[in-house]
This record gives sequence, structure tokens and C-alpha cells, in this order.
Amino acid sequence: MEKILQDPYVFQLILDEDPEQDIYNEFDIDQTQQPLGIFNHRLVTVISVKYMNGTFFVLFKHGGEIRGWTSIKNSHYVYPKVTESVKVDLETYTAHPFNSKVMGQMDMMTEFRDRLLASKSYVEVDGTKLEMLFVKGNLRGLVHSRELQKGRNMNDTCIVQSDAPRFRDSNFAIELPVREEDFEAKIVLYFPDLKLIKLQHGSLVSWMHEADVDYDFSQVGDEPPVVQEDVHQYYTDERQKVKAIIDGLLRRQIRLEQDADNAKARLQRIETLYKNLRESKLGKIQVKLWERRKRRAK
Repeated sequence: MEKILQDPYVFQLILDEDPEQDIYNEFDIDQTQQPLGIFNHRLVTVISVKYMNGTFFVLFKHGGEIRGWTSIKNSHYVYPKVTESVKVDLETYTAHPFNSKVMGQMDMMTEFRDRLLASKSYVEVDGTKLEMLFVKGNLRGLVHSRELQKGRNMNDTCIVQSDAPRFRDSNFAIELPVREEDFEAKIVLYFPDLKLIKLQHGSLVSWMHEADVDYDFSQVGDEPPVVQEDVHQYYTDERQKVKAIIDGLLRRQIRLEQDADNAKARLQRIETLYKNLRESKLGKIQVKLWERRKRRAK
């Protein structure tokens, strides 16, 4: 962790610290804001790192907002990996204890059932790699690789018979209408364990059973790629994270400038009102009374 935290790039952590420890102000690390509390066991983006008095502190962002600095000792580094389309094998799935800490009391069997998820990263917990599964950028759970049914990305064409059953989604819930003639489509994704494929024809996407397509899938390897850190993904992810952070900082700067302008305008209005009152007839009388009281006091 020490080597990782010293690297100068934007990265992610799952916080795993004392929930009672402090979060410090982003502009003044000596000023306490609040306890870590609800942010513990959350996926956060680290913007900056400081090393002080033998302790690492990270400035982190969560929920679109920069939350502040907090100390890091036991948190879990998030390793980027090649993104894979996956489904969870519910017959073999057993929730890892760390998954419960991160996802709370969510019913994972219901959450994973019939869902197509994206495995985009992983963490190591007590020597075990847990892949982090997302739906539209939202973390939905952490699962061991052996409990995942993984799709293989492809880029090959096949001829689809006009009356072959095609479906709108990977669960085969909605069947698409029969076409008038055979057509050529591109195979973009294949699940060997589930024997299903994803096709693309122009802008149209459909799903089919492997057996209903005239294509030899034996050439596609059975074993999925080894789960390992992907260096290229660092740069792709970092560009996206940095853009989001810069957008957030610009919005914050605009708010601060607006607040400063409003405060300046209020001060100017107060000064104008004071000047007008002081120069009014009533104000001049009041000023003379104040001056008289001062002379008496002396």
C-alpha cells in the first residue's frame, strides 16, 4: 500500500479504517470536519496524498463531492483490470464477508439474478481477489472469479437465419419478431458457460442461443483471461476521473466566487446604508450625541 500511495496519479480505494477517525478540511488539514462514519467501506476516488508524521493521508472524493482528508492504514487499493461482461453463477455463489461490509444488507441473490454486469476492477482482501461488479457505473457487489460466468469479446461475422429465435436481452425474456430474410450480423460477445451470444446488426442488438447460429465456437478458448492489473486501464480510468474532478473543482470555484461576490455586495450595501444614515439629519444628531458622551467619559 505504501508504494501505491506514493505514486502520483488519481486512483480509487475502498476505505477500511476506524469509523470514528476524523475527516479534515480539504483546505486546512488541521481543521476537523466530521468522523469518517458513513464513508467507511465506501468506494472513493483519491485526489491527493500527503505523508505526515509517519502516516498517509488522502484527499478523497465520494458522491460527486470532495469530502476532505483522512488517514489511511488498512484500506484496499482498487486494481483496474480489463473490463469483462459477466453474470454471477448463483448455484455456486457465496457472499464473501467483505462484500457485506461494502454493500450492506442488500439481498445479493436478488441483485445478481438475471443481470448482465461489468467487471472493471478488483481488490485483494486477506489474500483473496474479489472482482468489483458494476451496472452503469454503480458498484453492485464484489464476487470471487470462480463464481462468475464470463463473456468473451469477439469481432466476427455470421449469417443469421430469418426465422432463428432472437431476443432483446441476455435473459431471453422478450423475443424479437421474425425477419423477412436471412442477414449477416457481427458476434460481439460469447458466453461459453451459458451458450449464448450477443449480436450486432447496424445499430440493433440481439441475443441468441449458440446452437441457433451457424458458427464454430470451439475455436474460442474456454478459459477466461487471468485476473490481473491492467496498466493501460490506469490511463483510461485516470483521464475519466481527472475530468470529473476538474469539473467538480470548477463548479466549486464558481460557487466560492459567487459567495464572495454576494458577500462583497452585502458589505457594500451595509457601508452605503451606514454612510446615508450618518449623513442624514437624524444621523448627524446621533453622531453629536455620541461625541458628547465620549467627552463626558473622559
